[in-house]
Formats: sequence, C-alpha cells, structure tokens
Amino acid sequence: MVRPAWGIPSTIRHFHTHDIDQHARNMGGWQVRYDQLSPGRFEGELIELHAGWMQLMRDRTNQSMLKSGSAWKGAITFSMPLNASGPLFCAGHPIHEHGLLVAHGDHLPDLRVPENLDLLSVAVDIEALERLLEHQEVAFRFTDLPKCYRLGGTCVQIELANLLDELVCADQGHEALLSYEAIRHGVRDAVMVQLLDLVAPDQFAGLSPTARKRMVDRAREYALGHLDEPLSILDLCSHIGASRRKLQYCFQETLGINPVAYLRALRLNAVRRELRERQEAYGVQEVAARWGFWHLSRFASDYRTLFGESPSQTLQRR
Repeated sequence: MVRPAWGIPSTIRHFHTHDIDQHARNMGGWQVRYDQLSPGRFEGELIELHAGWMQLMRDRTNQSMLKSGSAWKGAITFSMPLNASGPLFCAGHPIHEHGLLVAHGDHLPDLRVPENLDLLSVAVDIEALERLLEHQEVAFRFTDLPKCYRLGGTCVQIELANLLDELVCADQGHEALLSYEAIRHGVRDAVMVQLLDLVAPDQFAGLSPTARKRMVDRAREYALGHLDEPLSILDLCSHIGASRRKLQYCFQETLGINPVAYLRALRLNAVRRELRERQEAYGVQEVAARWGFWHLSRFASDYRTLFGESPSQTLQRR
C-alpha cells in the first residue's frame, strides 16, 4: 500500500481566488510558480481530489501564464486541456486542445498557457503505477517523459471531468465520502482505466474458447472468493495477469457480459445482503458508500432495476 506522498488526507477541496500566487499555493503538495502574462484581474478556481496515491485536479484560470515548478516527490503527472483559447507551449512545443502531456512530477516542464484555460490533471505515485503496469504486462517507458499523446476522438477528458463533478456533488451530500476505502479504490481505478487506454493501448492475440473460459473462471473464482471486498476491474486484471481489454473480451465472449457489469452486480448483491441481514442500524447511504457506490441516484436506479425494489424498501423489510 503506497501512502500519500503529499501528507494530505483523502478529501475533496474547492478553492476560488483572485490572487495568482494563492492559486498556486492551493495545489496540495505542489511547489509551483505562476507568472501572469496577459493584462487584467486574475480569477482562478481549483477543484482537488486526494484519494490515497492519486490526486485529481481541475484548474480553471482566466489569464495567460508561465508555469514552472514541481509536483510532490515520486509523482507522474497526466495533464490535458478541457478548454482553452489557444495552444499550450511545453518547452517550446505547442500542445493543442486534444493532447495529453505526461511528465515526471519531480521536475515539471515549463508551460506557457493561454487565457481561459480549463485544465484537468492527474498525479499518480510512480511505485503504484509501476506495479499496476507490471501486473497487466504493459510496457511504458518512464525515461521517455515528458511526452505528449494525441487524444484524437477519445472522450477521456469528458469522462474524467464528469467523474470529478459527480464526486463533488456526492461529497456535498455525504460527510467524509472519501473516508471509505472502497470509494477511494473505485475512484483510482476509474481514472487509471481511462489513462491506461491512452498511454498503453492493449494489443493482444485472439484466444481460443477454452483459454477464454479458463481466464473467466479464474477471474470469477477470485471474485467469488472475495465477496467481502468491493473488487474492481483492475483488481481482477492484476490477480490473473491480464489487461482490462483482454479480460473484457473473454467475459463478453464467454458469458455475454462485461466484467465491470459482473462486478457491479456482485457489489449490488452484497449491499442487498447487508441491508437485509445486518443487525446494526446502518442507513442505505452508508452501506452503499462502504461498497464503493458514490453516485447514489445511479446506485438506487441500478439497485431497483436488478432487484425490483428500492434499497430503502429492502431495508424496511429487515
């Protein structure tokens, strides 16, 4: 288990400021300098999520700036513009809107950013990332950084921005949402699934039906043997030594269901059993959070679709 490198507990923080230096200081664990280039009053907004060995941030600024400095020690950073009035310049090279910049956090490349930039960044502990890549047999050269990837027609920016927005909304209605390890774990995996598809696209040869079923059986055996844990898709991949896309291919061809949906069904069943059987007076929201469900309206809809009743109706029948 990798401990947070910046010493900040898992939380969601939201800042608004008109001071460019304060905006730079608001980035937890980072040591950065922002120099304003365009004229006018500075306006900045930062939404920051800490979840163990991962940090997810959305950084909105209205002025053109020069950025320099470093993230927390041992971090690998992934940054992508959601919206901008022009290109970013990284060490003299332009990065357009549909680009992903990957860099070592210990010494970030100097950036010249345009006005009205909406930037999404993810910082990941390098040791946790190396283990994840090793378990999935993914080759990724950390010596080649910084490096820019073209996003093309992918929607990863939208997916990650929506994830952060959902967590901010959920956190407002639930005290200490990220105090649940299941949610922190789910957030990290949801982010890494998106990033790994970009920087380490999966290429695997087709498997025979027997090999596909063998892989699915191993994954299901592991999942059913850990029903007391809110497993994720990357947990299964790490255990059986397969990439996410290979596991998804095998599940789809063998069972006609993708592994994410299979794990979600197991977790929903676990919530139902706990609501029915536990003697302690836990509410629906707390039980759902303990099993990694942070989007409560989506959880309630999935629950009702699967079981034909709402979670509160199950609880009332206990």
